[in-house]
Amino acid sequence: MSSLSVEHRVALEAIVQASSDGQLAQLAMGVKTLTGAKAAELEALVAEEIRDRARRDVAFGPLTPLFRPRADGVPALTFPPALYARLWREARKGEEAFLGLLDGVVATEGEWTLVADRLCAKASAVLRDRPYDIWPDCQRPAEGEPPSTPVELAGCLDLTPLARGALPRLAVWLERPDDTQLAGLRLLIQDCLAVSPEGGRRMIDILFAHVPDAERMLRVVTRTSRLADREAILSHSEMGVLVERLLVSVQARVKHIAVMRPQQGEAAMLALVDDVNWCAGVLAELDMSLQVRPDSPWGKSARLARIQVSGQMSGLMKSTQAAVHAALPMKRQVLAGRMTRMSPWLEAPCQGEAIETAAGLLAAVTAMRGAANVFGCESDRSALTTELTDYLSAWANEALDSIADAEALDPDQALRLVGVAARFLTVIEALEAARAIRRRAAAAETARVARPASTGASPAGD
Repeated sequence: MSSLSVEHRVALEAIVQASSDGQLAQLAMGVKTLTGAKAAELEALVAEEIRDRARRDVAFGPLTPLFRPRADGVPALTFPPALYARLWREARKGEEAFLGLLDGVVATEGEWTLVADRLCAKASAVLRDRPYDIWPDCQRPAEGEPPSTPVELAGCLDLTPLARGALPRLAVWLERPDDTQLAGLRLLIQDCLAVSPEGGRRMIDILFAHVPDAERMLRVVTRTSRLADREAILSHSEMGVLVERLLVSVQARVKHIAVMRPQQGEAAMLALVDDVNWCAGVLAELDMSLQVRPDSPWGKSARLARIQVSGQMSGLMKSTQAAVHAALPMKRQVLAGRMTRMSPWLEAPCQGEAIETAAGLLAAVTAMRGAANVFGCESDRSALTTELTDYLSAWANEALDSIADAEALDPDQALRLVGVAARFLTVIEALEAARAIRRRAAAAETARVARPASTGASPAGD
């Protein structure tokens, strides 16, 4: 007899089913430390849920990524995560005798694929027959958004047998497929179109969900037919929706880049670098994969993004130069009479906001080397790096000369500032200059420590 009452068992089943995969794994580990009949029943419930989810992921495998948002934020066809489990529970009803074939499956086809396709077909039928029972909170997508509807999900489920065979070949299609492999891709799209008029676009959505780097999917889209690499053809087909989504995402990131300021901190600079590099990757791939007309909507959108990001990068470089000069400033020093010269200010703070702002900006400029090529400002970036290398090297060497000549009021403070200069040189990858500065600083520190001992010996001898 069960040690759990019916009410307790129902409540525990609800908790187990509502747990995420991570929570379920932790629960499975925790329940093993418990003893007693009730703990044994709970352990069995957890084990059964884990097995059931593994079967679900095998059956619905090609569509699994569609039930979570993309990490890069690109608009894509997705469905509510809660719908995934709900749809599986409906699909498996009456199919318990076949579910065991989904355990321990291998990559090759077999009886398990027949069971998986059968379950997907049943899930599709349930969605069409009782859409609001399975998806009660479904709302019509706004205009221009991906068509996340019960009909769309049912159409994707119809394509799972084809998607299951296509996914192992996706890696080849993303690289440099030969003529035979390209023919396989085009036959796949034709087979999808035979299933439904929207089948080709739906298959692209399914494959796109399995590609983390969004821009690489352009290679697949532009290879779906012999003329798909021409904008005039692609923009008038359903396949063009991927290009539009990527350009929408580029525009969103450009707006984000425009409001970023150096004073917002290191995290903001890292986000800026990520956005700039992502936009550069998409625009570079667009140039290579698609023949875009400059006067077309796609061409104008891409050109405007380039201009805006290039302007922001130029402003960032100017801010970087100013930030470095503010972190390690120069001051006017009187030599004799009216004769003056600029020399390092050795009393400047050796830590604080100014130095961290400069370090963050330098790291951002260095990390955007590849993007600078795409946006046409690599020459400016390279010139800035050269100018800063010269400035930092000269600043540090003059500071070390002041220490050696006993002109620095606080040698320890001056050495710390020299360390900041070496850090900045390392950030911009001027490694030889940084090593030279550190060697001189180490020698200066050794000489400074030894000097008091030598000067103190003479009076004692007298």
